[in-house]
Parts: sequence; C-alpha cells; structure tokens
Amino acid sequence: MSRTIRLALASILVAACAQADAEGPATADSSDTSPAQDRAALAMSAAPADIGAEATLMDRDESGALIPLRDGTNGWLCVTDENPVAPGEYPACLDGAWQAWFAAYQAGEPPEIDGIGMSYMLQGGPAASNTDPMATAPPEGEDWLMDPPHVMVIVPDPAMLDAFPTEHGGGGPYVMWAGTPYAHLMVPTAPH
Repeated sequence: MSRTIRLALASILVAACAQADAEGPATADSSDTSPAQDRAALAMSAAPADIGAEATLMDRDESGALIPLRDGTNGWLCVTDENPVAPGEYPACLDGAWQAWFAAYQAGEPPEIDGIGMSYMLQGGPAASNTDPMATAPPEGEDWLMDPPHVMVIVPDPAMLDAFPTEHGGGGPYVMWAGTPYAHLMVPTAPH
C-alpha cells in the first residue's frame, strides 16, 4: 500500500474517531416522547449528533424488514438495529458506500467498493463471528462477540487493510471478515 493511501486512511480514521468522541451520539430529549420518537432517537444514537440529526432513519418490523421513520437530507442512513438476529438492538449509521455494501451483503453478493466508506456504531454491537460473514449465531458453546462503540471503514482494495491485525478484542483497530469480500476495518472509539 502506498504511503499516500496509508496517510489518507489514517487521516480519515482520526477525523471519524475525533468527531465521534467530540460530539457523542445523537440523542433526543426523552421527556414526553412518543414510541416513534424513541425509535428515531435509538437510530440516531449510532452516529455523531450532526450526522444523526439529518440522516434518513429506519426501524425494523417484527420480521426484521426495514421500515421508514424519517427521510433525511445528508445521504446517511441510520437504522435502529444493525443485525436483527443478534441479541438486543444495536443501531448503525451508514454513508452511501456502506449502504451499497450492506445491500450486497444482504443479497449474498460481493460488494463493489469504489471509494472509502464509513459507518458508525456508537452504541457498540454483537457479531456471531469475526471470520465468517454469513454466521447467524456463534459456534455452539461460544458467546456473541461484543464490540465497544466503533467506526467501520470499507476500502476499494482489501490489500489496504493488510497492515491491521485480524484478532477481535485487541483494543485497537482490526479487520473483521478478513479474506472475504466483506472485509472491513473496525476502529473502536471507546475502550473494550
């Protein structure tokens, strides 16, 4: 990977984590809120306040399908629950590149990534596996992997991620689902 690309990627990560730390997640005033407002607040809590406040918001129905809560104006999509088969609700907020990645992932197709993409999960979240992107539950006898609040980054060339470790829970950035079309960088914004 060229020095210029490494520096660009490092700059993006530093800026994203600094924004998440400085602003904290978006929230709504909890006094006198309706259930729809509570769901919107949950979706927005995935992202820094300025992103969540202008994002398109979606919830999930009983079947796990996405349903609209609000149209946005900034191109970001925040959902109340990133993974409906995992325990609990853990919101995520996706930029345009991540929205395309997620659509390909849901269809079981390799994503076409033509630039760097970012996604926020400032409430953290569980994963069934750090190596198998299609796992819907942890291996028998194992627990869900829990990630602290984090930013996720996708890149057009997976080789750009080669300098990062692949082990979950090391406290720093690591590659999730390395060696698959769904490989991405996980960058904790809080201690694990």
